[in-house]
Amino acid sequence: MLKRKRSAGVRRERTTIVPNQATEAARKPSKPPSTAPFYVAVDRQFKSGHDTYEAAEQAALAIKKRYPRLQVTVYEAKTRRHTIVEQPKPAAASNKKAAGPPARDALAGWRVPVMGARH
Repeated sequence: MLKRKRSAGVRRERTTIVPNQATEAARKPSKPPSTAPFYVAVDRQFKSGHDTYEAAEQAALAIKKRYPRLQVTVYEAKTRRHTIVEQPKPAAASNKKAAGPPARDALAGWRVPVMGARH
């Protein structure tokens, strides 16, 4: 078994914080303040800000059409709520296979007779 060598690191001195004294680096807020009333969020990350809900929804639909697997929402800053944007469904296609489950008679040809069984 190999032994790991310890790296020669530099030991840092601890700084003591004195109460009621201003520190050099003040904490910054983790999120910038919301300046627009509506945002487009992709996987809960804000991408663009808009003045109206309709403009944000149009931008979200454009992203959802291009990338249908992403979760695209419109975030309303006033109420702090996300509204999920669904991909618009295409017009009804005339596909006979997707009409419904297969008919029972269609399966009749697959039945195999069992020896000695009465039907």
